[in-house]
Amino acid sequence: MFFFFFDKEMSIGVKKLSDADLGKSTTSNQTHIGLYDGVLTFLDDSDVKKECLFIYNSSCKMRDCYFDRIKNPDGTFRSPKIRKGSNGKSIVDDIRIIASTKPEAEWFLMWSCLESEQIVFWLFNNKSKDFQKISHILPKLSMVITGDNPTYKLVKELFLQKINNTSNGIQKDLEVASQTGKNFRLYKRKDIEKADKLFRQIGKEGESLIAEYLDKQKNANHIVSYHWMNANKESGAPFDFIINEGTPYEQFIDVKSTRFDFNQYIYFSNDEVKFINDLSDNLRYSVFRVYDMKKDIQKLSICNNCQKYITNIHTAINHFFNSLAQEQTILQNIKLGINPHHCFNEIQSPINL
Repeated sequence: MFFFFFDKEMSIGVKKLSDADLGKSTTSNQTHIGLYDGVLTFLDDSDVKKECLFIYNSSCKMRDCYFDRIKNPDGTFRSPKIRKGSNGKSIVDDIRIIASTKPEAEWFLMWSCLESEQIVFWLFNNKSKDFQKISHILPKLSMVITGDNPTYKLVKELFLQKINNTSNGIQKDLEVASQTGKNFRLYKRKDIEKADKLFRQIGKEGESLIAEYLDKQKNANHIVSYHWMNANKESGAPFDFIINEGTPYEQFIDVKSTRFDFNQYIYFSNDEVKFINDLSDNLRYSVFRVYDMKKDIQKLSICNNCQKYITNIHTAINHFFNSLAQEQTILQNIKLGINPHHCFNEIQSPINL
C-alpha cells in the first residue's frame, strides 16, 4: 500500500553529477548543483526554501532545500539549481559529504515531486544496486523523463517503491501527526490529511479483523458473546467491543491499530483514560493491538493489566485540568501517546490474523 504519489507534473529528472556539482572541481567554487528544466516547474524562480525528502541507500530524511533559477537579461529564468545552505545542513551539503566517502564512484541524482508538491531527491552511484535497477530501465542517466516517454511508468514505479521502502520513519511520524498535530508544520497538509484518512481506514480494518477473531472465539466456545460498538456507525464509546456482555466475565476491548510495528505509540483520549480508571479492575479491560497492517499478515497482541499506569495518568490529568480551571481556562480534549511496554504489565504473544 503506497502512501506517497506523484503530482500532475509527470516529469522526473536524472543527472550524472559533475565534479563542480560535487564540489570537487579544482577550477570552480560552485556552491550549487544544477538541475534540468521541465521538473519542479511549480516552484518560484528565486529564494525558495523548502523541506525535501532525501533518499540515499536505505535512508530517507527530511532536509533543507534551497532552490532558485538564473535570471536572464530579458527577465526570464533558466537553469534551475539547488544551493548550499549557510548552516551546512542543506541537501547539497549532504550530497557532497556522502560523495566524498567514495571519490572513485560516479554519482547520480534523481528528482521529482509528490502529489503534495513535496520535493524528493534520490542519490545513488554506479557501484550500487540502485544504479543497476535504474540503468536497466533508462538508456541514459542524464535526462528528463516525461509522461509521454515509454519508460516513465517504469521509472515512476521504481521511484515510488524506493520512497515507500525507505520512508518508514517519516510515515510513522505522519501517522502520529495526523492524530496529535505533532510536527504538523514539518509536513505538507495533503500528506497529513492522507495519513489521517489512511489511519481511519486502518482503524476500521483493524476492528473488522478483531470481529472475525471474536467470531472464531465464540464458535470455539471460548467466549459467550460479543458486541461490536462500531459495527454500523461510530458509537463514540471509549471502547470498541464488549465481550460476554451482562455476565460476570464481561470485558471491554479497545482496538488500537497501526500500519507499523507493535512499538508504535498507542494514543488514548482523556475520556478513554477516565473510563479505564473508573473501571478499577485489571481484568475487565484490554487493548487488542493490531499491527503490521501494511504487511500481508497482520498481527494481534492482547495487552492487559494497565490499571496502575492509567490511574497515575488520570490523576495527573485531573491535576492539570484543575490547575487550568483556576486560571479560568478549559482544555477540551487531549491525546496521550503511550509506549505499550510501559503501560501494560501483561502483553500476550503475537497472533497472526
